[in-house]
Amino acid sequence: MNEYVLLECAISLGVMAYVWFWQIARLRRDDFRANIRRLRDDLFDFMWKNGYEFSTPAYVEARQTLNGMLRLSNSLSIPKLFLMLFFGTEIDRYQSRLPDSLDKVEDTCLRGKIKKVRSEAVETMLHFVLLEGIPGVLFRLIARLTRCKNWAIQKSQRLLLSAYELGSPSLSTQQRAFLH
Repeated sequence: MNEYVLLECAISLGVMAYVWFWQIARLRRDDFRANIRRLRDDLFDFMWKNGYEFSTPAYVEARQTLNGMLRLSNSLSIPKLFLMLFFGTEIDRYQSRLPDSLDKVEDTCLRGKIKKVRSEAVETMLHFVLLEGIPGVLFRLIARLTRCKNWAIQKSQRLLLSAYELGSPSLSTQQRAFLH
């Protein structure tokens, strides 16, 4: 009988791993791609509705960056993200060769929209990499434990204040009897 229970547990764990690592991972990646496409389409609609030229270098760069994020979505992970951040000096060296046309945009409305799209894209990528999946569950658990720790520290400080007040020699005998 123990072999059957062990076999059932192994099969259940296998099915759960399949669902989590292949099916849910695919859905997460598709959701990330949909969010990036939504940003790209919103930027396109903004350009079209306001009569801006689609050949504006800042727009072309923003669109190309969003397309690159879509292409990278299959390989985005926490280790790769940290490696890119760790070896950021290499990226900075190559980035100095890339033009940043946003600085040259004189229209503040267009500049603001492109900045907003860029920041939302970065936020979406960080949410996808850090806050979803197993690492996201662990990250959120750590965050909740940190909040729980802060709550416990605050309550402990109040308790210490109460203990100080209760330790006062000015408590009446009736108050001391109530506490015991």
